[in-house]
Amino acid sequence: MTDTPSTAPGESLLTDILLRLYIAVAILFFAAVAFKNWQADQERLTLLLLVIIETITAAIVICSRQAQRRDWRPLSVAASCIAMFYFLALDLDPARHLIPETYAVGLQVTGMFLQLYAKLSLGRSFGVLPATRRLVTTGAYRWLRHPIYFGYLVAHLGFLLGNGSLQNLAVLVVLYAAQTLRIQREEEMLGDFPGYDDYRSRVRYRIIPLVY
Repeated sequence: MTDTPSTAPGESLLTDILLRLYIAVAILFFAAVAFKNWQADQERLTLLLLVIIETITAAIVICSRQAQRRDWRPLSVAASCIAMFYFLALDLDPARHLIPETYAVGLQVTGMFLQLYAKLSLGRSFGVLPATRRLVTTGAYRWLRHPIYFGYLVAHLGFLLGNGSLQNLAVLVVLYAAQTLRIQREEEMLGDFPGYDDYRSRVRYRIIPLVY
């Protein structure tokens, strides 16, 4: 048997809706925990921004269009689960500020707007599991093939620098190992679209300009 992406047998519109609701509830649970921690120390604006970012993500997941084909291979599912639930392992207790809170907030705000721009460019084609919905090459996708991940990276860097701990560093290292796999699997799925090879040759970098 070849390790090829496929839609799960019997997957229906109901399955798709339940999957989106499950993901959104998980995200909102984390947002609620982060909000509670922010209420206990309202000077930690990085936590409040994390709440805003994840709430927006949950809303976009709920409104996304049904996938034409979804990648249910075990590694893809595992990487997507890490991306969904990494926040459960984050240390949200008062931590060491590696840079002033203002600068950390600045990075998070920048990452938040980069994510928002990329997600608006993608529209209802946003999802968690690698899938085919439609090929987007405009907006933020004119400069990077996976600009949402770039926004995540900038925001997570701001969070880490404002909430420094070995635990948070380890969580984010594991997360971005999973994100790298997700990017590879997403590009395999997008390869089904006519014109994707041309797009990939025009937009060379995935998530970090001039690097990767």
